[in-house]
Amino acid sequence: MNPLQALSIDSTPYDAGTLWTMRHSDKRARCALFAWPAEWELRVIVDGRTFLSKRCQRGAAAFAIAETLKQRMLDEEWTPILPMPFKGDGF
Repeated sequence: MNPLQALSIDSTPYDAGTLWTMRHSDKRARCALFAWPAEWELRVIVDGRTFLSKRCQRGAAAFAIAETLKQRMLDEEWTPILPMPFKGDGF
């Protein structure tokens, strides 16, 4: 079953994934996208604790907000953590 189909008005949101990750000294942060029945929620989670949370309409606006949050952290000298490239066997 699709996790989004299982949501109801009273349910908790579904963690749909990470949009970006960063580090600063020994701290780690990620911007998580949570899906609610009718909207999305962006959370900046630092070392497992929610630092900031913002709900918004589904769509491009959510990704624009995530980029704005990312830029704010870059301005505060956070460093992006980039995923390692996949080195599979051609599949």
